[in-house]
Amino acid sequence: VATNLSLELKKKGYKIVEVWSKTEASAAILANKLNCNIISNLDKISKTDLIIISVKDKYIKEVIDNIADKNTAIVHTSGCVDLSVFAENKNPAVFYPLQSFNKNIDVKFKNLPICIESNNRELEEKLVKIANSITKSVHLVNSEQREKLHIAAVFACNFTNHMLSISNKIMNDNSMDFDILKPLIEHTFKKAIKNTPKEMQTGPAIREEYNIIEKHLNILEENHDLQILYSKITN
Repeated sequence: VATNLSLELKKKGYKIVEVWSKTEASAAILANKLNCNIISNLDKISKTDLIIISVKDKYIKEVIDNIADKNTAIVHTSGCVDLSVFAENKNPAVFYPLQSFNKNIDVKFKNLPICIESNNRELEEKLVKIANSITKSVHLVNSEQREKLHIAAVFACNFTNHMLSISNKIMNDNSMDFDILKPLIEHTFKKAIKNTPKEMQTGPAIREEYNIIEKHLNILEENHDLQILYSKITN
C-alpha cells in the first residue's frame, strides 16, 4: 500500500518528504523511487502536512505511539482498525484504498475506491480532495461500515482466490492444465460484475442435483478438509 499510494501521490504532484520503515533497507528502496529522505526514528519526523501510516494492522498502534508529533494530521490505511487507535493524536483519520496490493504490480487508481473517515470536518474535506485527485471513487465510510466492508472484501477477494488455488491444485494433481478453467472463471466474474451475483448462481447445489453432490463428496473422501469445505458451501 505504501509503495503504490506514495508513487501515485507523487505522480499527482504531492511532495513526499520522507519515508520510515521497520528496516532502513526497505525505506531506502521506496525513498529512492520517491526521491525523498529516509528517517530511522519516528520521533524525528520532519514538519509536514500529513503523516500516512501504511503498515500491517498489528503494528499500527506501536507506530502511532512512537510518533512524538501529536498535532500533525495523521491517517492509517487499514480496513479493519478504528479511529480509537490514535488515542492522543488531535487530527486523526482513515484513508483506506480498497484494493489488493503488491509492491511489484502496478495498480490503476482511476476507479479504485478510497474510503475516508475523520471526526474533523476540515481534515475530512482535505482528504477527500486528495482522494479525488487520484480516483473517481471516493466514499465517506465510518469505522463500523469499514469493518463490514473489509469482511465483504475478504469473501470477494481472498476466499475466492483461495478457491481458485484449490481448483488449480485439483487440476495439477490430475495432470490437467489450469488454463482449461480460465474461460469459465473469466465468464463467472464478468457475470457477477454486470449482474447480481446471487441471480447468476449455477451448479449442482442450486439445481438440487443430489446424486452429483454425493459423487463429488465421495471423490473428495481422501481429502477431509476439502470434503468439509465442499459440503458447507453446498449447504
